[in-house]
Amino acid sequence: MAWFYADGGRQVGPVEEAALDDLVRAGIVRDDTLVWRDGMANWQPHASVRGVRQPAPPMPAVAIAAESGFCSECGRPFPLNQLVMIGNAAVCAQCKPVYLQRVQEGGQAIGVRRYAGFWIRFVARLIDGVILGVVAMIIRIPLGLMMISPARTGDLSALPMIMGLGGVLVLVQIALQVAYEVYFLSTRGATLGKQILGLKVIRTDGSMLTAGQAAGRFFAQWISALIFFIGYIMAGFDPEKRALHDRICDTRVIYSK
Repeated sequence: MAWFYADGGRQVGPVEEAALDDLVRAGIVRDDTLVWRDGMANWQPHASVRGVRQPAPPMPAVAIAAESGFCSECGRPFPLNQLVMIGNAAVCAQCKPVYLQRVQEGGQAIGVRRYAGFWIRFVARLIDGVILGVVAMIIRIPLGLMMISPARTGDLSALPMIMGLGGVLVLVQIALQVAYEVYFLSTRGATLGKQILGLKVIRTDGSMLTAGQAAGRFFAQWISALIFFIGYIMAGFDPEKRALHDRICDTRVIYSK
C-alpha cells in the first residue's frame, strides 16, 4: 500500500507501509502529519488514519554506556548512545541523513543492503591484482638478480641456491597478499580495489572483519579458486551474491553507499 505524506509544505512519496512505519519511528512523520493514500477523499492527520504510534522506550543509561553496536550502513562500531534505531537498523549520525533520504525519495525499506554482484567484484579483484603485481615486482627485482647471475654461469652447485630463492619469492608473494587483505579488510572494510568501486566486506551483523577473520577469508578464497573457480562463480547466482568463501566465513560484499 503506497502512502504520501506532507513535509514542509511539499508532498513526499509514494512510500510503502513498512517505510512509513520507519519514518514514524524516526520522528519524521508525526501524529499531526497529513497523509493520503488511494481511496481516501482528503488528506488527514496520520494519527486519525493509522492511530497514535508510541515511540520505543529509551534504553537505560547504564546499559547504553556499557554496550556498543555497529552501524548497519558503514559497519563501524559506536557506543549505543551514538546509534539511532531507524526501523530494524542501527545507524550512526553520519549515515542517518542517507538512510532518511533514501526512504523519502524512493520509499526503499531502511536497512536493506545492496549486495555486490559477480562482475563488479571481478573488476575489484583485477584492480587489486594490478596493485599487488606492481608491489611484488619491486620486491622481486633484487631476488631475481641474485638468481640470474649464477644461472648464467651454468654452475650446477648454484642450483640449490636458485631453487631456494625461488621458494622465497613464492613465500614473499603469499605474505604480501595476506598482509594486503588483512590490513585493508580489518581497518578499512575493503581492499583498495573494492574501495575504488564503492564496495566493502562485512559480517552478517554489519561489523567489519577482525584481522583473524580477514586472514581466514583470504585462505578460503583458495578453495573457491581450486574448484575451477566455481566458488567465485557462485556469487552470480546466490540471492545475497555470496561466493563460496563468503559462505564459509559468513561475510557479505555490499555497496558502501
